[in-house]
Amino acid sequence: MKPTKLIMSAFGPYAEEMPAIDFTKFEEKGLFLISGDTGAGKTIIFDAICFALFGETSGTFRDTKNLRSDYAKEGTESYVDFYFTHQGRDYHVKRNPEYERKKQRGTGVTSVKENAILYSGDSAPIEGKKQVDEAVKELLHIDEKQFKQIAMIAQGEFWALLNAKTEDRTKILRTIFQTSGYNNIEYRLKDRMDASSKLKNKTEDSIVQYFNDIIVDADSELAESLADLQGRARKSGSAWNLGEIIDMINSVIDADKAKLEAADSELKGIEKEYDKSKEALATAETNNAFITRFEALKEKEKELNEKKQEIDEKEALLTRQKQASREVNPVYLSWKEKVSSISEIEAQIEEKKEDLKTASDRSDEAKDALIKAKKE
Repeated sequence: MKPTKLIMSAFGPYAEEMPAIDFTKFEEKGLFLISGDTGAGKTIIFDAICFALFGETSGTFRDTKNLRSDYAKEGTESYVDFYFTHQGRDYHVKRNPEYERKKQRGTGVTSVKENAILYSGDSAPIEGKKQVDEAVKELLHIDEKQFKQIAMIAQGEFWALLNAKTEDRTKILRTIFQTSGYNNIEYRLKDRMDASSKLKNKTEDSIVQYFNDIIVDADSELAESLADLQGRARKSGSAWNLGEIIDMINSVIDADKAKLEAADSELKGIEKEYDKSKEALATAETNNAFITRFEALKEKEKELNEKKQEIDEKEALLTRQKQASREVNPVYLSWKEKVSSISEIEAQIEEKKEDLKTASDRSDEAKDALIKAKKE
């Protein structure tokens, strides 16, 4: 924020509207001095600027309700009109303190409430004490307390900045030099550092854990040095000697590779013996199957020999039966044919008997009819 013009009216010791203080005249100078006798009204200039921006005076010993000049005429309005630039843009804030004046009509006094208006280029003005206070704080990113510590220090209050806490002074200096962005970068870098540190510790814990899981044969040349290095890693809890650990791991790997090559060679010899054994086993299993089949056939032969006499008897009986069938069957067929013929003849005889009975009955009827006829 850079002041450009200040107008005060009936404010502090000034009874009327004072000529504007044009700060642009000092732009070519790096510094300028406001001097005068004690009580001449030097501090009131800073009070006016602070009051215009924040509604507060620059010191803690002045009340904003008593800012109207005791020498002001009844019709003179009390206000402060402050012009300034911020980040290349022009602003203008006008604020009047709360005070009492005589009524324009009748007797008595009326109270004038504190009010403020903020103008910003072609934008619509912001009016109202609370609205302007919030707009100025949002614009400058500081409050009246910080402004009084960085822009102006009232008489007798310089010790407040000197004795401020480190945290408060840090906030003030950060605001002055606009280093909040670097502060955010610092926080982000710290977060990244903390995250990287956690990842590093976790990775080292994993390295130590897995390294301590490595084992070698008790009779290995590396057993003693490996145990010593594992003990130091457990004790330290970190992989500070990562190069030494990696060298040990490579040595163990080389030793294991040599053992693996020897084991592979031995395994190939065992596999050859195994293949031969598999062939011999297959031959033995085939022979065992033949032997088992042979034993079963021998048992079957023995069983058949034990039944040979019975089978021979049954075979002789079967032969006799076949022979009898060959001799008896024609006789049987002839007998069966004759039986069938006899049955037919008997049927015919029965039929003839029926016919004979019928004829006899008819003959009797004829006889009776004849006798009757003769009688007639």
